[in-house]
Amino acid sequence: MNKRQALVKAFWISIRIKGPVSMAVSVLGFGAALVPVLVANYLRVLTDELHGLMGTGGTAAAALMVFAVLVGLYIAQLLMTHIQQLTNGFDELKIKRYLEQTMVRHKCEVRYKYIENYDDFQKRITISDEYAGPAMARCIGSMMTILQLIVAFVGASAALWTISPFIVVVLYATSIPAAALSYKQQDETINNRVLWIPERALASHYGGILLLTDVLQEVRHYALFDYIKARWRTIADEYIGMKNTLMAKHAKHNTAADFLRSAVYIGILLITAWQIYRNPAVGLGAFTLVFALSAQLQSVTGDAFVSVMILAQNVPYMQEFFYLDTLEREKTDSNDAEIQTGEIGFDNVSFFYPNTDVDVLKNINVHIKDGEKIAVIGENGSGKSTFISLLCGMFDPKDGHINIGGFPLSENPTSAREAISVVFQDFACYETSLRENITVSDKERNLSNDEIMELLKKINVNDVIDEQPNGLDELVGSFSEKANNLSGGQWQKISIARAAYRNNAKIMILDEPTSALDPVAEAQLYRNFTDLTGDKTTILISHRLGITAIVDRILVFKDGRIIEDGSHKELMTQNGHYAEMYRSQAQWYQ
Repeated sequence: MNKRQALVKAFWISIRIKGPVSMAVSVLGFGAALVPVLVANYLRVLTDELHGLMGTGGTAAAALMVFAVLVGLYIAQLLMTHIQQLTNGFDELKIKRYLEQTMVRHKCEVRYKYIENYDDFQKRITISDEYAGPAMARCIGSMMTILQLIVAFVGASAALWTISPFIVVVLYATSIPAAALSYKQQDETINNRVLWIPERALASHYGGILLLTDVLQEVRHYALFDYIKARWRTIADEYIGMKNTLMAKHAKHNTAADFLRSAVYIGILLITAWQIYRNPAVGLGAFTLVFALSAQLQSVTGDAFVSVMILAQNVPYMQEFFYLDTLEREKTDSNDAEIQTGEIGFDNVSFFYPNTDVDVLKNINVHIKDGEKIAVIGENGSGKSTFISLLCGMFDPKDGHINIGGFPLSENPTSAREAISVVFQDFACYETSLRENITVSDKERNLSNDEIMELLKKINVNDVIDEQPNGLDELVGSFSEKANNLSGGQWQKISIARAAYRNNAKIMILDEPTSALDPVAEAQLYRNFTDLTGDKTTILISHRLGITAIVDRILVFKDGRIIEDGSHKELMTQNGHYAEMYRSQAQWYQ
């Protein structure tokens, strides 16, 4: 997307975000932009009328009429300012909500390869979140303001031109350095923010450790407060020092620019006074008009130049933000084939992660029958988790094909996910009721409390609910009213219940489902394994090889390949890698 397209798109977004009331206020704002010019002109007339009263050229009635108009203009200007502030505040909230929703939508809809930092997605999303998003908000909010500033700029220039073109030219000329300086400072600030991302992130990391309840015990136990504070101080001092140096430099330049503008403003007033002295016909009101509008024109000129330049400066951020709209989306076609069985086939599947060229999986060929119970084992980095990620459609294989229920996964990702229920190793903990934590996996299913509890009893998860005062309706999580957060094992049980609740799943994947459970709970899970998985095709991943006694078949992964495939008895007879791993853990199962 080029710069012009980005500007046009941002402008239409600003129109769409504004409601009818806000748009009406924006339109009225164009008229309000000329009010200062009207005020200055009426001040000129009032000054001349009052001056005339001292002679014979004016009347009190005329002066009072002009004064009444001025009062009306001031009141109108005051009301309009408050209304604009109010609608701008609402617009800012709506823009912020739009940007937040857009960022979340991008993270949830793009192909999962981007989440693994394909095409520098993580850096781009960070820049968009921290810089491009706020820059978009400023630009979207300022587009109407810029147009209104231009109207005020033209109006003030025309009024002062009638007094002296020289005044207008000088005010323009002396406003440009300040505007250019402001633009340069904005540019330096933004560029340095990007350069300082690592330092700021590291400072936030060490500063935030002390706010994390999960690690506070370790910090206290090892008396790490002074260590963490020293680490934070070293990094923060460097970051703050660079920031303060830049701020001091900007302050010096701003002082010089302000001095120049003030000196010119005083000089213009002196020139106007000299013109009136030399030619009284100009009228004393001319001085009042110049006095009122010179500062206004300086301010409007500077604001307009700076706003336009900042808008131009932020166009690359707009392009960065809108770039996210161009990313590949996951297919969400509702016309996917309906998957009826849990049959799984990997046909010569190879895969490497984005930004690498090393195969994580190499020529995987495996067929899993409908209803078969499979254990997937192997050391860390052997390819087990990647195998599951491909099966869930998070990535596309580099080579080969994956079929689920007899249909190509690449052509039916939505129905494939609907056919799969997963207990992820990194499971989510939702800050809501226990009921929603369980039922969120199948929003179409509607069981009564008794039916849910019956399901939980079958898989031995009911104890988590029974311990809560409000049962399924208990709000859990760190931010709940009672700060009723569950233990790691309890949360893992809820994640298992969430997977079991999914009604029409044909495949169940359990990725380290007992990692947070105590030995008793783990043994209970294995005893209830059939109740949990039923007739579903089941893939169970675990480092604990005791699970192999409850499955039909074992796939042994090593270096991205399946090196052994068979039952526990068959693999022990082969006396290969599996047998070696099993014997190394044998004392755990005796």
